[in-house]
Amino acid sequence: MSILVLSDTHGLVQEVKQVVDRHPAELMLHCGDFCVDRRREPFARMELVRGNCDTDDSVPLDRQIKYRDLRIYQTHGHLYGVKSSLQRLHYRAEETGANVVLFGHSHFPLCTEERGILFLNPGSLQLPRGFATPTCAVIEQLESSKGGIEVEVTYFDHRGKTVKERGGRFKLRR
Repeated sequence: MSILVLSDTHGLVQEVKQVVDRHPAELMLHCGDFCVDRRREPFARMELVRGNCDTDDSVPLDRQIKYRDLRIYQTHGHLYGVKSSLQRLHYRAEETGANVVLFGHSHFPLCTEERGILFLNPGSLQLPRGFATPTCAVIEQLESSKGGIEVEVTYFDHRGKTVKERGGRFKLRR
């Protein structure tokens, strides 16, 4: 099974529901700025973190999630200066032992591996910036061995079409 990653949907509900229905996943993670009642479907089934535009203080600013062999750190990114650098987020990943870091805030789809850690921003379904297409991402764990964990990341546009300019296969640390 897979992980569906969304961020920065800023009040979209029907569009998010369409994406969730189109990409059934074992785990659905939203990296903040959902801007709707967290109890509303499909958000009620997601692991949410609070973004700078979200007002529900009961939603945490970050989460640590174990999924198969992945140790995921999920945040919005506004507290880590992600619009200018991933350095502070990288330090946080080291502190938490994460091998996958999910974040949003910049509305720019980004997927890169640094020292065995995958840094992934799914982009925005509502207001993409620096990239013409609204996006979300799907992560699949392919293999796991003593040497590392192989994952595949696929980006999709709001209509379900693969965005070939983003994603790929990555080898992560254990």
